[in-house]
Parts: sequence; C-alpha cells; structure tokens
Amino acid sequence: MPTSKTRFQLFGFKLIILNLCIVLFTGCAAIDFKNKHDLNAFDTAKQISDINKEIKTAKGLGWLKIEESNIATIFKIAWISMPPHKIRITLISNGFPVETIVSNEENITLFSHTGEHSLKTYSIKNPSLEKIISIPVRIEDIILLLSGQIPIKDFKYAFFDDQGNQLDNKDNPLRTIVLKNNSDNGIQKIFINSKDQIKKYTAANRKIETLYTISFLEFVTSDSVIIPSKMIIKDNLNRKVYFEISKFYKNPPVKKSMFSLTEKR
Repeated sequence: MPTSKTRFQLFGFKLIILNLCIVLFTGCAAIDFKNKHDLNAFDTAKQISDINKEIKTAKGLGWLKIEESNIATIFKIAWISMPPHKIRITLISNGFPVETIVSNEENITLFSHTGEHSLKTYSIKNPSLEKIISIPVRIEDIILLLSGQIPIKDFKYAFFDDQGNQLDNKDNPLRTIVLKNNSDNGIQKIFINSKDQIKKYTAANRKIETLYTISFLEFVTSDSVIIPSKMIIKDNLNRKVYFEISKFYKNPPVKKSMFSLTEKR
C-alpha cells in the first residue's frame, strides 16, 4: 500500500512527464487542436487544398532530377494522370524511354524499356516511392503535383503557429498553418507568404518528425490555369527530387486503358 508521500511522488512524476510531453510536442496529447482551431487558418488552408480541383485529367512534359549522396540523375518525363489515384509516367534518358510507371487504385506496375528488370506489379494502394525514387512520398502526392494540385491530406483542425514561422528562399517571412485530422497519423504544415500563397508543405509522423518537405519554387500559367511548375521534395535524410513542368494540358481525353499495363511493350 503506497504511503501518501509515495503517492505524492508518483503524482509529481506524472506531472513532470505530462509537462515534458507538452514541451517536446511528441506523440502525447500535446496540443488541444480542437480549442486552438482557427476558422481563418482553416479557410486559407482549404482554399489552397482546393487549387485546380476542377482538373480531372492532365498530361505534360517535364524534368525529374534525383539527388542522393551527392549523385544526381536526370530524366525527361512524360505523363498522363487522372487524380487522385491514376498516373502513367515514363522516364526518358538521351531521347529513349527507360522506365514506365503505371499506377491506379488497385496496383502499381513498373516496366523497364531497357530490360533492367522484368515487368513488376505490386498490389498495393498509394505506395511510398522510397524504393523507386528514394523519397518517402506516396504516389498520390506525385499524381496531384503533376496534375497542378497541392497534395494536402484531409484535415479537420487548423491554426496559425507564429512560433513555426520561417523565411522563403528570398528571406521573405512566411506564416505557418498547422493541420490535423481526427486520427493520430501526424500533422501537416503549410507555409504561406503575405498573399496567402503556398511556398512550402511538410508532412510529419505521429512523433512530429518531418517525413518530407515540398518546396514550391515557381508557379506559372499553363493552359489557362496556374500550376506549380518547379518544386523540390526533400526528406529528413537530405535526399532530393526536383520536378519541373515544361508543358501542361488540363482535362485532355484519356482512355482508362492507359492506366493498365499487363504486357511488355
């Protein structure tokens, strides 16, 4: 039977742990998102999340650069997408196709045009591309980015975090909006400039450790819509993927068969 002194010590210990969780903002119920919820922050984040949602199909040309361990690999890319789940993207080197990746709601298929590997199909929804392009971003994030959209996940709560503010690459101040849904799957942050335009997006796990960051370097008008045309995805191991869109077409007719790849071509 614990004495009152022991009970007091246990209570003090629990209080210390609770305060430590709050200070470190890690997996413990550190922030009461419901009470910090801000309608202005929510509306701003929703407007950014809804950018180009009228785009149902897209196709384009661009460039992909992968940097890992100070080694850079550059491909020209061509794609057709149907957000949020479907894409067919081909990597091209020296004018010749190297790899085609086809993804839909059911699986993802990889075909090597050079014979590097046999046809590979994985029955997995929205897989991480860490083993393919060395970045723990999921295929649906890439689909949205190459469809002119911002890959913000569903959220229920939002608030401005003045302590998390940063500067952009031109040393202009950015405001931070923290986003959270009902589950315990981590948080999202978007960083906006004085015109409420998004400049950076981060996804963090339940321990509030950043998984990856998307920096939006440039937006352009293409086929009558404003799209992010230059962006960098970087993870916590400093691996980087750089995307540049050079040509973009919204809502072209697309056959559903484009998102199935069952034989060698």
